[in-house]
Parts: sequence; structure tokens; C-alpha cells
Amino acid sequence: MGIDVSQWQGEINWEQAKAGGLDFAMIRAGWGQSGIDTQFERNISECNRLGIPCGIYWFSYAYTPELAAKEALRALEAVKPYRLEYPIAFDYEGDSQSTAKQNGVAVTKGLVSSMARAFCRAVQAAGYYAMVYTNPAYLAQYYDADIPKEFDIWLAQWPSKPDLKARPAQAGGIWQYTSSGSVPGISGRVDMDAAYVDYPQLIAAAGMNKPGGAAKPQEPAQKSEEELAREWVMAQGISDGSSPDSPATRQQVWLMLYRMNGGKNQ
Repeated sequence: MGIDVSQWQGEINWEQAKAGGLDFAMIRAGWGQSGIDTQFERNISECNRLGIPCGIYWFSYAYTPELAAKEALRALEAVKPYRLEYPIAFDYEGDSQSTAKQNGVAVTKGLVSSMARAFCRAVQAAGYYAMVYTNPAYLAQYYDADIPKEFDIWLAQWPSKPDLKARPAQAGGIWQYTSSGSVPGISGRVDMDAAYVDYPQLIAAAGMNKPGGAAKPQEPAQKSEEELAREWVMAQGISDGSSPDSPATRQQVWLMLYRMNGGKNQ
């Protein structure tokens, strides 16, 4: 029996949860570039103290692969003092999409897949086990066919009568089978999960998830001003970004100025 929790469950009595048969927990560590769940430190400290195997998930607000990689670094920094027997999961949902759209970014299968890879590869490079949390609709619409081959899928699918012996075909190592579970020590409902992989054994055998990781993760390289300018003119529709070192004709300069003015005559 597993659960996944965040600050929305409030202060959990982990001793009661363990006594009630809890086998593992996936804990929200944070979100975006710097957000830390207000219950994260207490939740993971209690799991470590009581010997409840746990992993974490990080809610993504990235809209570029570079931002997703930075989110992974924040997640790695958050878990550094603690023991993890389960994976670090990339979590991309509806609010993630809204943030991208607010920043003028179209959410495509290619983009989300590239962000998942950037996050998970940064996690792997630091010596931790990575996975992707998603549901069947998002898996089909926003992740390419190679993502489940590269990373374990933690699948959220909530049938009215889940049969834990009949794992969904799309689920990898973990199946979140309901959002309306009940566990001793937790007030109100909680997400329930079943694990189909012995992650503690697998991760220990691979020598992964050690505090500090196997290698120090590196911040993504900063783009030059020239690269940022090229991306900007492409995003604004001023230029296609081709032949950046070629001299511009007067006609091309006129066209760029016209487009910068919104295509209007004063």
C-alpha cells in the first residue's frame, strides 16, 4: 500500500499510517524553480525516521527544456539531506500548461517530451532514479512513444473498482489507482498507489539515490546575447533567424521595422 502526499494533507501522523499498513510514500517536494512544499521536510524526515520507503515528485512549471533541467536541480538540492528508496518523478499537469500559454509558448508533444527528458536526465546524471508521473490522456497527447521506454511511468488512472492484480498496460512501476483513499493518520482523502517494482531493492543494487548523488549536477549553460536576440526575433515573427551573420539589405531592414511596428502605417 502506497500513498502520495503534499501540503494539502496537512500534518500527517506517520506512525499511525505505518501501523495501518503503509508500505511506501511519494512526497511532493516542490514546484517550479524554487517552491518548496510546506510539509515536505516534515514528511520526508518522518518517513526516514520510521523507515517508510519514500520517493518524491516535483510539479513542473517549465516551458523550455532548460527550465525543466533547472527544476531537476532544485529537486535534487531539496532531497540531498535525506534518504530516498523510490524515484524522483517529473509531474506535468494542467497548471503547467497554463503557465506555458501565459508565456506565449505552444504546448506540444515535442516540447513536453523534451522537458521530461531534460528533467529526468538531470536526475539520472546526479545518480538518482527518475520517472514520469502522468495519466493516460496526457501520455498519449504529450509524450512521444519513446518516453515509456526511457523512463518508468507512474500512471494516474482511477477506475471505480480498481483491481490491483490487473495493472493497466500503460502503467510502469507505480499505479495511482484512486484519489479518494483513506489511511490512518491522515484527515480526509488521499491518493493511493500500488508499486509493481521493488524500487528499494532495485535502487540499492544499482548504487543510486545516495545523498549528494553520484555526480554534481551542472547548471545548464547560459545562452549568449546573440542567441537570445535570435530567438526573440523569431518569436516575434520579425525574422526567420536564418543566416544570422549575413548583412541585411535595406529592404530587409525596412521589413523588420514594419513588423516591429505591428504592420501598421503611422
